[in-house]
Amino acid sequence: MSPRGAANAGVSPSARSVRVALPAELLAAWRSLANTSPDANPFFAPTVLQSALHTLAPASVTLVAPRTDAGRLIALAPVVPIRFGRLIPARSVWTHLYGPLGTPLIDPADPDAAIVHLIAAMDGDRPGRRILIFPDLPLDGVAAQALRRHAESSGRPVRVFGTHHRAVLRPALLAGGVRAALSAKTRKELGRQLRRLGDLGPLAFSATTGGPDLQPMLEAFLALEQSGWKGARGTALAMKSEALAFVRAVASAAEPGEMRIDSLAVGDRPAAMLASFRSGGTLVTWKIAHDESLGRFSPGVQVMLEASGAFAADPSLRLVDSLASADHPMIDRLWPDRQAIGTLTIGPRGGGAAFALGVLLAETELRARSELRALIRRS
Repeated sequence: MSPRGAANAGVSPSARSVRVALPAELLAAWRSLANTSPDANPFFAPTVLQSALHTLAPASVTLVAPRTDAGRLIALAPVVPIRFGRLIPARSVWTHLYGPLGTPLIDPADPDAAIVHLIAAMDGDRPGRRILIFPDLPLDGVAAQALRRHAESSGRPVRVFGTHHRAVLRPALLAGGVRAALSAKTRKELGRQLRRLGDLGPLAFSATTGGPDLQPMLEAFLALEQSGWKGARGTALAMKSEALAFVRAVASAAEPGEMRIDSLAVGDRPAAMLASFRSGGTLVTWKIAHDESLGRFSPGVQVMLEASGAFAADPSLRLVDSLASADHPMIDRLWPDRQAIGTLTIGPRGGGAAFALGVLLAETELRARSELRALIRRS
């Protein structure tokens, strides 16, 4: 199969108030690819990505959607020009603060062919000569493995930056359920806290996955988040116009199951809420909020644990990604598994001086950031 021209949907500043217009045929194929891609990425599914394109994306982002000669959509990713090492021109899959997962969507029937088409589309008029960057990528996933194979076979160097491990839940590996994987001490303490919380009023766990209740639940989530430390610091979603527009756009357009809000209430008072996105067999736990006056009862942990039990019991879910930072104090003690995440960078054929300089600059910046974080921790 030879790569066909990419379908590019550019987002100009004037177009950011409306969704990117795509042919109905491409939109249907996109939705199918999002649900069947071996490394499904909810942030690149149509509802979430289109919402991000018209609320968060810079004007330079394009939607790269290469098709086979027969016209079948075989891969898809948003792409943006960047400076590798802040100096060398490159093209990167676009991720953002509210969507830290950069796995491209690829055809499950032939991942290697899909990657060939995707790289050709990203290379554009410079076949084999561009620097291509894949940030926030699961390094052991199908897409990452196919990227490495293609780079090796075409004589292009690969470098990985910023590798870290974050908590994931693989339901197939938890035959006894999430609670059974906890230590006896943790189970006992969380049970005690939940009983004490129940002394304040009747407890109710609920999950909203669509329909007319989704928007009101989102507004309740936004209010709960703003009531805590994020509101005090001015970083709550409701206080960030673009973030607020993004999540409201997702909720208004979401099909059943694409967005989920789990809630723990004490009487009619929300104690904790968890917002998640899903496509295919992948779910990402996006944001969590809790009533800080109830902190001694660990309501955030309680709602996450209850939701995790539902995730683990769903046979159609293959992976739940926490999106959390490495060594997260809450989720790491609830979920036993980890996933390696990093930025995979593919150089031009033969490497070259520009690529070597970009690698040097990128590594220097990462070391500087690491040293700064260590200095802040010690101070």
